[in-house]
Amino acid sequence: MKNNSTKTLTYRLWVYFVSFAIVIFIILWFMQVIFLQSYYSSMKKREITRLAEEVERLYVDGEYIDSVDSIAYKNASAIFIFDLEGNIKYSSGATSLTQQMPIRQINIDTTGIVAKVLESPSKKLSYTIRLDRFKSEIYVYGKVIPNTNACLVMLTSIDPIDATTTVLQSQLVYVTIIALLISSIISIFLSRRISHPIENMTMTANKLAQGNYDIEFEKAGYKEIDELADTLNYATAELAKTDKVRKELIANVSHDLKTPLTMIKAYSEMIRDLSGDNKEKREEHLQVIIDETDRLTRLVTDMMDLSKIESGLATLNKEVFNISEVMETISKKFEIMQNDKCTIKFDIPNDLYVLADKTKIEQVIHNLITNAINHSGKDCDINVKITATNKKVKVIVSDNGVGISKEDLPYIWNRYYKSSDTFKRTTSGTGLGLSIVKNILDKHKSNYGVDSVEGKGATFYFDLERVNKKELKGNIKK
Repeated sequence: MKNNSTKTLTYRLWVYFVSFAIVIFIILWFMQVIFLQSYYSSMKKREITRLAEEVERLYVDGEYIDSVDSIAYKNASAIFIFDLEGNIKYSSGATSLTQQMPIRQINIDTTGIVAKVLESPSKKLSYTIRLDRFKSEIYVYGKVIPNTNACLVMLTSIDPIDATTTVLQSQLVYVTIIALLISSIISIFLSRRISHPIENMTMTANKLAQGNYDIEFEKAGYKEIDELADTLNYATAELAKTDKVRKELIANVSHDLKTPLTMIKAYSEMIRDLSGDNKEKREEHLQVIIDETDRLTRLVTDMMDLSKIESGLATLNKEVFNISEVMETISKKFEIMQNDKCTIKFDIPNDLYVLADKTKIEQVIHNLITNAINHSGKDCDINVKITATNKKVKVIVSDNGVGISKEDLPYIWNRYYKSSDTFKRTTSGTGLGLSIVKNILDKHKSNYGVDSVEGKGATFYFDLERVNKKELKGNIKK
């Protein structure tokens, strides 16, 4: 199949090249055979007009006989100069015309030409005399020489160029055959040179389709093909990264699913076999089952949320809402988690309005606080506050946890990212929280980030578009 495709491409390119050559030669034949005669006549007449002007100049200057004789001879012309009464003053000799046609007997009434010139309003005329006997034409040009008492008459043979055309046609036949052979050879060479890198790309693309990402598309020295190769190499690299992420995701999800399922099964068996009538043990075991079931639910929910966001199925439902009230509601949800060892402080100004997707921003704030709790250890001290400018509202979540190293900072937003020792996914999290945060904030085109010093905690922040009270007109949605 590959060879047939290559042969087809080579054949098509050969046809294009040869067709182009044939079109060029058709145009050449058309121009040479059809337009050559009319072009020659037109060119000859323009040349006679130019020569007549030269003869006029020589006549006015005085010594003109030798020069005019030379012009007459070189151009197969008979040149006469008459006075205005029709008397001849100069003749280059009829031999100038008959030297080109020695066997022709041509009789032309030159005095009649003078009369016609004088009758002409412009004192100038030109016309063609057809000599059927010789199948030839004589071009007559007459003009009164300005500021003189003289009339110039030029007779020039415009010989038919049938013989010349025949020679050209004969030459064109050979030239056409030779040129078509050469163009065929060149076109085959060029078509193979062009099709070869495309054939290699096809073979490489087949390997890529089979899941082999350790390939490279070769360049061919042509700009377009080289750009295509660069694009395909970039796509291959991105596919390799995606495949790596997919494998890591499957491995991590499999691990996260296996652990709670194993614990659920184990504690269920303990309830069946060991708890008996011991209510305290049974409740303890049941609580573990409930906790692990909740963990599975959170994992599945986070995976679904992230999948919807990344696939573009989750759309933003922007509206103007009071983020201060939203934060108050979130603070109440986290009250039950506060104790002597974990403190969550909220610093929330009143009545700050933003334009955003309310549900998704709640999810972002919840994930950031949960992330801070998970990475603060037993003695956690978490601060959540909101600051505002005329145009922006900024949400800040700080913790006193282990912090994040500079090397890990660029990667913490990735799914299931694990650093070597500091920023590790805890057993209570799903490993998808920050990735969900990143995707939601990207859709809001929010400015977000994290500042951290290893061993001194981390501060996550993001901002939203603020809406001032005077701009509020009901529940504005976009």
